[in-house]
Amino acid sequence: MQNIGPGFSHMERMRVLVGGIKHIIQRIKEGRLQQLMGEILWMYVYVRRYWLMIGIYILLGASGSVLSLGTSVVSKDLVDAITGVNSMEIIRVACTYVGVGVGQIFINAVKSRLSLKVRLKVTNEIRADIYEQVLQTNWESLARYRSGDLLYRVNGDAGMVANTILTFLPNVVTTVISFGGAFIIVVQNDPWMALIALLGAPISFLTSRYSARKMRDFQRENQNVASDRTVFDQETFQNMQFIKAFGMVERVTEKFHKIQDEFVRIALDQNKFQQTMTIATSLVGQAVGYACYGFAAFRLWQGQISYGTMTMFVSMAGSLRGSFSGILGLLPMVIRSGISAERIMEITSLPRDSMEDKEEAEEIRRESRRKGVFVEMEDVDFAYEEEKWVYRDARFQARPGEIVALIGPSGQGKTTTLNLLLGLYHPQRGQVRVGNPGGRMLRASSSTRCLFSYIPQGNTLFTGTIADNMRMVKPEATDEEIRSALEAACAWEFVERLEKGMDTEVRERGNRFSEGQKQRLSIARALLADAPVMILDEATSALDVATERRVLRRIIRREPHRTVIVAAHRPSVFSMCSRIYKVQEGHMAEVTEEEVEEFLQAF
Repeated sequence: MQNIGPGFSHMERMRVLVGGIKHIIQRIKEGRLQQLMGEILWMYVYVRRYWLMIGIYILLGASGSVLSLGTSVVSKDLVDAITGVNSMEIIRVACTYVGVGVGQIFINAVKSRLSLKVRLKVTNEIRADIYEQVLQTNWESLARYRSGDLLYRVNGDAGMVANTILTFLPNVVTTVISFGGAFIIVVQNDPWMALIALLGAPISFLTSRYSARKMRDFQRENQNVASDRTVFDQETFQNMQFIKAFGMVERVTEKFHKIQDEFVRIALDQNKFQQTMTIATSLVGQAVGYACYGFAAFRLWQGQISYGTMTMFVSMAGSLRGSFSGILGLLPMVIRSGISAERIMEITSLPRDSMEDKEEAEEIRRESRRKGVFVEMEDVDFAYEEEKWVYRDARFQARPGEIVALIGPSGQGKTTTLNLLLGLYHPQRGQVRVGNPGGRMLRASSSTRCLFSYIPQGNTLFTGTIADNMRMVKPEATDEEIRSALEAACAWEFVERLEKGMDTEVRERGNRFSEGQKQRLSIARALLADAPVMILDEATSALDVATERRVLRRIIRREPHRTVIVAAHRPSVFSMCSRIYKVQEGHMAEVTEEEVEEFLQAF
């Protein structure tokens, strides 16, 4: 829903108000009133934490509104004093007028400072809450969301909620004071003037329905194009090397311009409609303003009011219209923040990773120094979607000191199997277990991930130095421990030649290193974590055969009880394996050397 700021017309405020009312009515019809109240209560939690600062902000806003009304009243006395109606009071009135103006300046400065402080605190707290909860969310549930969508919820939606928390209550108070004060002052002096000042309201209500429907359509188009543009830009920069390598710069640039042209077209169409409606509503507002001014001039011509009173009437009439627009803008603010709160709550209400077996898993890890850790699957059925089975009745076993391989065509379930072992996914039937041989055993879950070191496909290096990347898995690691891990992964041989050694910057996506070097750094980091089970998902594919065999031997030699599970295609790995399992066409089973040869020849 679009922002309704001070630069928007009265008509636009009315349009969003009606849209907001329809939003609430629709929720009530759908039985979602309880959800709407839940969103408001969710925001109230943050209001309660900063009630003192928000209360001070409200008082400052209220005092600003009172001073603004006072300025109009004092201006009446000032004009009357200047025109001779009350000339003896001119010095006192002038001083009062200046004092009120100066007071507003200081109040606005303090209000702006406090506003920034509260907004930063609330926004950061909401973002931190969401960020932590996203990281703790069950992976299977979170995988349905795009990373860009999650980022917007953490930043854009959180900012909208924080802004509403800060501004809604203060705006209610200041708007009510401005509207109520102006209305009382005008009614006390002339009820007909108050009625004339509000003449434009019914017209705005009558014309809002068509405008609201049209603007929703424009907003939907804007969001779609903006989303396409964001995705296109992100993919372009992520695949810059590919684009340059295939000479696709001109084609990509052409597509970029098409998206830009579409965005401009929609923006211009929306602006044309807005300007048409603005002209219509502005003419109505202008007519009401002229009516107020003409009525005040008529009263002055009849000698019923003074020049100062006429000035005050015109000022108060403008204040009434402005305050009425402010009231119309309050409800859309709540609706917008409610939608943002709903989007945030959708994420924060997802299932969390279960850590109920954390202590038992830590005990298994401690025992692994003597016994190692086994991993097994028994009669496992797994499907991402109903009736679309990855495999059924799957069995798998890897024991301490073994290297066990997974083979199979791409997309048949090798990475899925690794995710099941890590407890990222859970089978529909059967069990995935980890434990010490002859000792404690647990079902695979988020609690048991402390038993695994995982090197996934693709690049997992972060910006920072090589040492920073290593210490992500073991913050207290010494330089000697990092070097030992790098040596075990055959990475120290190129790291020591770098000018800054392990303090060398990795850069974004590790683009200063070759694919083989990035793989060895990732393996070193996994070794530094010193977990009893290591999983390599095509993590040695960029290494030459000799280096690959050296790395695997060093992994086992470094910790003889370590269990190593490898998803791979290369025969150089298979010759070092205790067992090999093939995942293909909905089945997983251990295969013989002859079956491995047949697989390699076929693929």
